[in-house]
Amino acid sequence: MMKEMPYITEHLTSLRQEITELREMNARLEERGSHTELDRTALELRTKRLHEIKQELSQMLNPPDDPKVWWEWTRRSHDQA
Repeated sequence: MMKEMPYITEHLTSLRQEITELREMNARLEERGSHTELDRTALELRTKRLHEIKQELSQMLNPPDDPKVWWEWTRRSHDQA
């Protein structure tokens, strides 16, 4: 299956990097202690994105039979985010 969809590895690597960056930003915010309204909004947006990534990964467990359909779906869902 990986031979049919070589871009999956690249996509998963990208998602892993994004997760790491979001978690690091959340940790830095937590270390600061005091939070402005902007900090809270940014935290909400990062939390929402982490949830979207989790949903995308769970949907990847059951991809369509045609790899092209899966790739087009993931590109659309990521563009909407």
